[in-house]
Amino acid sequence: MKMKQNILNQSMTRRQFIRRTAFSSAGIAGAVAFGGPLPNEFGRAATGGEKKRRKPNVIFIITDDQKLGSFGFLGKKALTPNIDRLANSGVYFSRAYVSTSVCTPSRYTCLTGRYAGRAVNPEFKNATSAEGQTRIGWNTHLVKEALNLPKVLQQNGYVTGAVGKWHLGGPKLKRIPIDSDPANSGIAKILKENQEKVCAHIRKQGFDYAASIHLTNLKNYPCRALGQHNIEWTVKGGLDFIEQNKDRPFFLYFATTLLHGPSPLESLKSDPRITTAGLLEKPLKVQPSRQSVLERVKKAGLPENAAPATCLDDAVGALMKKLDDMVLMEDTLIFYFNDHGVEGGKGSLYEGGVKTPTFIYWKDRIKSRKCSELIQNTDFAPTILEACNITAPRKMVLDGKSFVPLLDGKKGKIHDSLFMEIGYTRAVCTKKWKYIAFRIPPSEHISREKRIALQQRYQRRKLEKDALEKSFEIDKDAPITHLGSVPGGSGTERGNALRHYAKNYFAPDQLYDLENDPEEQNNLADSPGYKNVLLEMKSLLKEHLKSVPGTFGEFKTSL
Repeated sequence: MKMKQNILNQSMTRRQFIRRTAFSSAGIAGAVAFGGPLPNEFGRAATGGEKKRRKPNVIFIITDDQKLGSFGFLGKKALTPNIDRLANSGVYFSRAYVSTSVCTPSRYTCLTGRYAGRAVNPEFKNATSAEGQTRIGWNTHLVKEALNLPKVLQQNGYVTGAVGKWHLGGPKLKRIPIDSDPANSGIAKILKENQEKVCAHIRKQGFDYAASIHLTNLKNYPCRALGQHNIEWTVKGGLDFIEQNKDRPFFLYFATTLLHGPSPLESLKSDPRITTAGLLEKPLKVQPSRQSVLERVKKAGLPENAAPATCLDDAVGALMKKLDDMVLMEDTLIFYFNDHGVEGGKGSLYEGGVKTPTFIYWKDRIKSRKCSELIQNTDFAPTILEACNITAPRKMVLDGKSFVPLLDGKKGKIHDSLFMEIGYTRAVCTKKWKYIAFRIPPSEHISREKRIALQQRYQRRKLEKDALEKSFEIDKDAPITHLGSVPGGSGTERGNALRHYAKNYFAPDQLYDLENDPEEQNNLADSPGYKNVLLEMKSLLKEHLKSVPGTFGEFKTSL
């Protein structure tokens, strides 16, 4: 389970620094070290007659709760030509996983290269049990003191930008009544000040530029009238960043709110001036109109609820057009990643939550193919650093490995196994097997009275944020679920894992044959014929747990 830390953490020698400076405008360093010839594309070393390239730009597109049915290239009923182009012309990873299957920890991992269980912010630490067992959920935030991907890129000559959904912690915003009128000048002033405060916070996390930011999910905003998607606003922020930094290497973190709730279709029909920072003076014309989306989807013979996927696709198309217009496409490495699975497993470590579409595109630099090797979102930061010819600082902890060799077309695996974590569960998987352990710390077993109180508080908060939120029946005997956030399960669990994986959900030990049972419905943990496999997978999990913080049941009893 050893990581490539020894390679990533080596400090540069003076000779290497001189060589790197001399080639600062050349191509990336594929999978070779500084001592060899710098290639100007994956797998090919630069020759005297070839044009030297600048350092690569990187655009990291992270979508939100994007279901498989919204990807046309997967054979689904979706009109997504731009996304299809990226996937079909790049490297599509059919076995890409996240280490945690809700949005905040997934984003934390993408921007750090670390498991979310390494978070050090107070909200995360306060959720740790008396035994030292961590509980990973929406509580893993970036802190300005810790190294992350954008900070290291900054230190190496990159300009960094973030647009769209953040959801990684932030400042306290000035409150306004939930039924406020955003057209009111006093309310508009507060909304603008809140947006400026959020952007200032993000700049402290390693970003030179922050614009069009949604601090959290749209339903959580204090002004109900502004709880609508505005992908054009996010695109405008991204296009402005590219325009302003076209002559220097850049990293753009482009995080959409689509296709998460509230209803993207309703937003498509709403006032296009709506943003969480207030009302725009006029609609933005940065991509095809919303009306044209509805018309194109109808013409294609698709149901109206397929329209949001096409609107998202138009946003991707706008970014690609900008790169083409500025002759930057061949200099730009594009990552496309959905923040986690939403096929019935969100909030769990089942395949439906941890397996997610991921593809990498670089025009004329990587060949199109489908790769079935195991990769994880822990690997994005090391991969980007290697692609940008940057050595991670020695003190930067990286749990992932670079998969540049896979982009380069080389055969071989990056991981023998993957480790995953959320709530009170931990898991490990290989290409064939998945083992999930569900362990509730003794100190977290609670009384009926506390179960009821927690459910009532959860329901009250949900109703305060959204008047349309459905209430649920309070159950004094509601069991603690995998996430452990509320007895009986949060809304995330109730509509996903609790229903889709009900047969074995509460079993403390779960073993699945992913080749023959990809839906994970047949738990083999208690089958005598699989005793040795279970022991091997338990041992593998124990090994992974040695390198991460916190205790976990009998697998790790001390810190």
